Amino acid sequence: MTIALEDTQQLLAEVDRFARQRIALATARPEAAISPSTLQALTQEAQDLGLLPRAYGEDGFALWEHLHSPHAQTLNTGILSRVARANAGVALAWHRAAMASAVARELGCTGSAHDGLACTLLTTGHYGLARTSLARWFKSTGTPASTDPDTDDTALLSDWLNRRDHDSVLVAPHAWQTLLWPVWLQGEVRWQKLDRAQLQVAPYPGQHGLDEMMAYTVRASAPASMLASEPVACGPEQSRHIYQRVLKMDMLGLLAIGHGALLHGQALATAYAAARKQGGATIDQHPAVQQLLAEIDMARQQAELALSGMAVPIDQMDLGHLCATRISTHQALCNAANQVIQVHGGSGYMRDTGAEKIVRDQNMLKLQIGGTRDAQLFVAGWIGGGV
Repeated sequence: MTIALEDTQQLLAEVDRFARQRIALATARPEAAISPSTLQALTQEAQDLGLLPRAYGEDGFALWEHLHSPHAQTLNTGILSRVARANAGVALAWHRAAMASAVARELGCTGSAHDGLACTLLTTGHYGLARTSLARWFKSTGTPASTDPDTDDTALLSDWLNRRDHDSVLVAPHAWQTLLWPVWLQGEVRWQKLDRAQLQVAPYPGQHGLDEMMAYTVRASAPASMLASEPVACGPEQSRHIYQRVLKMDMLGLLAIGHGALLHGQALATAYAAARKQGGATIDQHPAVQQLLAEIDMARQQAELALSGMAVPIDQMDLGHLCATRISTHQALCNAANQVIQVHGGSGYMRDTGAEKIVRDQNMLKLQIGGTRDAQLFVAGWIGGGV
């Protein structure tokens, strides 16, 4: 099934209307996180509208159901950006749930109904992006990693995806009941879907933003080879291919959510500057405030250029380039969010203005999938891995 430009524009117009009329209204008080029941109700509405997958075997134009055309990718990022403009936490919850559905389809797990927010996805191990080792594994060909002479990479990847001995941080909605994640077995990445009862789960005290979600530490209750849900095995090449796609979707989705969150912040800053008066004029007439507004707009433009440059079939994206783009762009988004607060002055730090929530949400988004500092090692490994 293909999608035309006109269809994409019409669908995104519907998403924009739904985000403004339903999500923004339900999340209008930034100082009070929406309840799990409200998030679940919004999710059901989104499924009924076809914005989120409804069944693994049912084809449509929902989020992450199509990855192989520029218009489909524009639709995917456009959905997330518009939802995030209303609320970044809702967008992240839907992004991860839709990704879980996409991975299940990729692995051939058809026939089971999509369960909304009950299934979520964790894309990485217990720290960063495995330094340079993951990138080198992606770039390797032929010999499986288990017999590769570079035993340091093998040992690090095995430890990085050791789900029994290490905690991983999961940011997910309250309603999650199953988790899909990568494990390392016999020199390759395999995928495993576990019920919450098969995991050791504890609240994670380090949560900073995305108040609509919860942060947890999770680890498997038994070795991967002994759990009731056997990991889905595939050949080394397919394993690398699927995992690259997953990371591309996640990085691209996080960029789109960050862009949408900044659009929200920019609207807050612009409206406040146009209404607040000081020295006989609105503050948007003051050069210092104009500079702040300009920095916010430059970050918006940077994010939009990055997203438009990634509107290609997913297999044509270069993962190293995408990772590098995300590092620089999300740093700019976080800086722009801080400038949104500065436009508001002291009131920007008050939770009921909404400006400080944009900062917290952007910081949490930046920390996802290895953060931005650790991701630099992945880029270094990607560049060197092709030599």
